[in-house]
Amino acid sequence: MIKVEISSRYESERRYILSVIFGEFLGLDIQIKLSDRQDTRISVNANKGELVIADGLFSTPPNQWLQLASLPRQPLKVWNIVPTGLSTITVSPEIPVIYGNDPHNQDFFQLSENKIYLGLDIFGSAFFMLTRYEEIVKPDCDQHDRFPAHASLAYQEGFLERPIINEYLEILWAAMKQLWPKVQRKPRELKTLVSCDVDNPYSCHVKSWKATGRKMLGDIIKRHSYQMSLQTAINAVATKLGNYSYDPLNTFDWIMDVNEQVGNKVAFFFLAASLVPNMDSHYNLNEPRIRALIRKIHHRGHEIGLHGSYSAYQNQLQLQKEADTLRSVLAEENIDQGILGFRQHYLRWNPLQTHHYLDIIGLDYDTTLGYAAYAGFRCGICYEYPMYDFASSATMKLYQRPLVLMECSVIDKIYMGLGCTVNTLNYMNLLKSYCCQFNGNFTVLWHNNFLQKWQYLDIYQKII
Repeated sequence: MIKVEISSRYESERRYILSVIFGEFLGLDIQIKLSDRQDTRISVNANKGELVIADGLFSTPPNQWLQLASLPRQPLKVWNIVPTGLSTITVSPEIPVIYGNDPHNQDFFQLSENKIYLGLDIFGSAFFMLTRYEEIVKPDCDQHDRFPAHASLAYQEGFLERPIINEYLEILWAAMKQLWPKVQRKPRELKTLVSCDVDNPYSCHVKSWKATGRKMLGDIIKRHSYQMSLQTAINAVATKLGNYSYDPLNTFDWIMDVNEQVGNKVAFFFLAASLVPNMDSHYNLNEPRIRALIRKIHHRGHEIGLHGSYSAYQNQLQLQKEADTLRSVLAEENIDQGILGFRQHYLRWNPLQTHHYLDIIGLDYDTTLGYAAYAGFRCGICYEYPMYDFASSATMKLYQRPLVLMECSVIDKIYMGLGCTVNTLNYMNLLKSYCCQFNGNFTVLWHNNFLQKWQYLDIYQKII
């Protein structure tokens, strides 16, 4: 049994992050003891040795909690772990110190036969990143009311591309193995978790001949393509006859085919409401072609999830209504998949409301937490974990599966703007390699309507 001695200050926050680090990530049971310590002391029953971890975030005065004064001081100091001699896995030996002591001081890392002192505040830093503490504190938001990547500590300090808390975890583990060589952690393996947000399951112009005509004219006048105009007409006629194979957005079979070839299960997130014009979608879950698609996805062993409508992220009643709608559809189709996941449309997310509501309405996991404008590790981790509720100071049943990669974040001009180039594939593979390094989850979102170029098809197959 591992014993962890902590201060009683911020007890619920400490208990949460300790349970995540030791229980969820390492698979170890711990016994927590409260004391008047100003740090965290770790020991193992019937074994000599102690590991002492500095306090940073949890030494914050109560009147500064969730205030700007409690944020990490920038620029961050950087710690070179090479001189420590610890046998550990990191992206780089240069470790940004989110919270902790000054790594330039000689007492930042102290190693003796039976004791290690570490000035890196592993637990406070992990709490900061996993709970998205800074997103509560900072007022920054973009045109969609999203916390922007450029306002984050990770982006500003150059570690958004690194799963920094995985690195902190490995440093903790290396210190523990140094003191207690026989201690064992639970095994992990890389998982590629592929998903598709079904924003536009089919071309919207097929709903009327008038819309088809406008689309055909646009193909000729704006896009200068008679071939595209002909394809638009063929798709409209075929759709009226019940043949959906000519629709360029109908890539679902291909998505399932290529993922099944490599053993992946894909999660398809469907919108259950359309409330905001030009933001939500044009389809309804009761349309025969949508019901047929849902049945096919389930029959082939893939997953169906809820895609919260544009304005639902801070509206508990609307989220409940949408979840009930999807659950009813699944029940009518005799689909019982045992789990219901969620991703919010446009990746909108309120750090005090969204996950709180999702937990209340009984969803199993959320996979919203990635930045729209920049792919990487918004939460600093490539493992899933239970979320923390600041309102009740308690651990939720709802799990977070952080979103590492959304295709348009890397490709679109309005975001990273790498386009259909080798740089796109290289960047995506870099993120995957870091997930592989820590045997984590490489969570990928690729929309069905973003597969209309052969280059996209090629990149997709290479990263999954």
